[in-house]
Amino acid sequence: MSLPVEPNEVVQLVEEYVDNERRSADKFDNKTALDESGISDLHRLAARIYALGHSDGTCVANERHNRRRSRERKDQEQKP
Repeated sequence: MSLPVEPNEVVQLVEEYVDNERRSADKFDNKTALDESGISDLHRLAARIYALGHSDGTCVANERHNRRRSRERKDQEQKP
């Protein structure tokens, strides 16, 4: 099974979050910066979430298309 891929916009959002967390860790004693392993885990999580949303969106689009085709068939059957 291949790993899901993040689109560039998601990569940028994750990296912005990482940068903000690192700046906060520099400012505050009670904050720890993410290490590279944690950053990789965050990217993997974002990719999985994106893939789920994409999959759900595809299912919804297919269902809408199927319902429209069903209505069109019924409309054709009802015409004299």
